Amino acid sequence: MQYTLLRQRGALQEGVGGTLWDEESVANYLAPERVLLSGKPLGERDQVADLSRRRIPQELLDFLPAELAHEHKVLPLEFNGERLILAATDPENIAKADSLRFRLARDVRLIGAPPEELLPLINRCYGQSETESVDSMLQEFTATALDLGESEAVEPRPNLRAGNAVRSARPMPGRERLPSVDVNWSAGPKSRRSVPRLPKRGHGMFFYTVSEGERVLVTYLDGRREIIVGPQRVWAAFKTFADLDRHVAHPGEFLIVRFRDGRQEHVAGPSELWSDPRVHESIAKHECLQLASKEAVVVYRQEEGTAAGTSSTTTRRIVYGPTLFAPQPGEWLHTFSWHASKGGSRGVEKVPNALIFQKLWLMPDQMYHDVYDVRTADSAVITIKLMIFFELVDINRMLDNTHDPIGDFVNAATADVVELVGKHDFESFKQNTDKLNDIATYKQLTGRAAQSGYRINNVVYRGYGAAPSLQQMHDQAIEARTKLQLERETEQQSQRLEDFKLESQLARAGKRRGEQTEETRHAIELGREKAEAQLRIRQEHEEFERTLHLSRARVQEEIDRLLHAEQQAHFHALGALGVNLTEYLTQGRADRVIELRGSAAGTHVHLERDTLADSPNGEPKSTGNRPNT
Repeated sequence: MQYTLLRQRGALQEGVGGTLWDEESVANYLAPERVLLSGKPLGERDQVADLSRRRIPQELLDFLPAELAHEHKVLPLEFNGERLILAATDPENIAKADSLRFRLARDVRLIGAPPEELLPLINRCYGQSETESVDSMLQEFTATALDLGESEAVEPRPNLRAGNAVRSARPMPGRERLPSVDVNWSAGPKSRRSVPRLPKRGHGMFFYTVSEGERVLVTYLDGRREIIVGPQRVWAAFKTFADLDRHVAHPGEFLIVRFRDGRQEHVAGPSELWSDPRVHESIAKHECLQLASKEAVVVYRQEEGTAAGTSSTTTRRIVYGPTLFAPQPGEWLHTFSWHASKGGSRGVEKVPNALIFQKLWLMPDQMYHDVYDVRTADSAVITIKLMIFFELVDINRMLDNTHDPIGDFVNAATADVVELVGKHDFESFKQNTDKLNDIATYKQLTGRAAQSGYRINNVVYRGYGAAPSLQQMHDQAIEARTKLQLERETEQQSQRLEDFKLESQLARAGKRRGEQTEETRHAIELGREKAEAQLRIRQEHEEFERTLHLSRARVQEEIDRLLHAEQQAHFHALGALGVNLTEYLTQGRADRVIELRGSAAGTHVHLERDTLADSPNGEPKSTGNRPNT
């Protein structure tokens, strides 16, 4: 049973995570023959010629460490800024390319090179590896095999696995290495041979020493074989010794053990196994397939019939990540071959068998799709550009209903677009392009996706393209419309500017009137407040004057009262002394004396002051009875 482990996932665009294969690469994968191409750039060739005459600059060699060059038998030839072109003896080995991408953290491309030219050039550029140096030492040592400790020549022994082994007439102990057999993995890593061991010391003529940690297969003269585990010292006479190969699988690796009776076992690491030619046909070490989260592989297993006469059956299971997957005996992985783009000038055009992978990606994904040569109702030929967002939800349904879901999506989307565009002429199509963003338009696409275990999340319309002549007319029409639209917008802006100026002037005039009204109202308010203030001041002044006058009048009245009282007291005093007050009061003090005499009954006298004042002679006028003088 042979296994093919491809380490890329099902990505649909170049650089997303999967390897996009062209038709020639697919043919090389399906058939062992190589196609030699010439006249192409180095990054597009499948095989490079005249490799021995190439000179590799040191700055290019720095991209690839020496241990990787010797381990994978590759040599850098070109670096274009994104992809490193490597010459390899097995360019179809996808696992090797994936391992180099992971360890170099950049995209790589393998192209074929003759081993007889590539390996010497690797040694010349990087120097000999440790394994090759040891091999050369063993060859030199075998040619002149001398044991300085025992002074004994070691003769090369024939291969014990050959049935007609010829032994030397003189029985001398010898050592030989059993040839290792590589498992034929068509696209997987090959088994690594153990580092050759140098001849051990302590082997004499009569004894053979097996060091600690080593195992030796002993062949007796009667054909029996026995494994001796070191450390031991055994009798060497009439025996032939051969070192056994030790195979170790670390975590993330597994051993494929094939027995001579046809059985096969897979031993997962960490494990250790010694090759026993009595029971083992071959032992090969391989790396487990790494499955990240949201990744899965489809595994098939062939079950042999239990009852007599029953045929074998094949079962299917799905392994989900994150995990390390190691196939069991009788299991193989489903290899998908889907439509994908090749890149170049028509980078989104999908071609069959351009994407070959074994890992399914369960995360939402997207792809570009251009529908070429779509005719409208008026026979205009255009190209519709789409972006389709989809997600795998049911792997079993996908396996049962389709072998290439991307091809189904391309055909279904093309049918939906042709159906929509055929209903409209070119001008009407431009008015209805928004329907291409509506997922309800793509009935065949969504139906086929649901039937295949996928879900279409969205379809985005990216625009359209037309023939050069139609595109030129369309561009001219767009230019004319744009020019008219710009002129209209310019005139509209000019009119809006004039309207804005007029509105601004009216607004300023209204604002000015409002300011004047406010100023007048303010002036009137100030005048009124000023008049009220002046009136209050005048009233307060008059009130003050009045109050002052009254105060003065009261003071004067009080003074007069006091003077009158003092004068009256004085007059009373004078009257008490017998002074004639009349004479006293009128003496020398009156300009005119009017004497009134009359009866005791009294005389009524009336004097008019004004008359007296206005009289020419100053005499007052009297009314009433005038007494006799």
